[in-house]
Amino acid sequence: GRRFGVDLAGIPCVGDGLRDLQAAEAVGAQPMLVLTGKGEKTLRDGDFPASTAIYPDLAFAVSALLAQD
Repeated sequence: GRRFGVDLAGIPCVGDGLRDLQAAEAVGAQPMLVLTGKGEKTLRDGDFPASTAIYPDLAFAVSALLAQD
């Protein structure tokens, strides 16, 4: 965000790993966990940001984002 002067507050950030979710939280973006790839393990391990939205896969995450508009 700072490098390009872009405000990332609330911007969706989809990932399957803990670092993805932590990076999103660090810049004020909305962390979204997908349970594909490493996502199931990330969910089981816990310790991800409390504001993380959880979806079974990318298609569900996209559908949820589109439904917000």
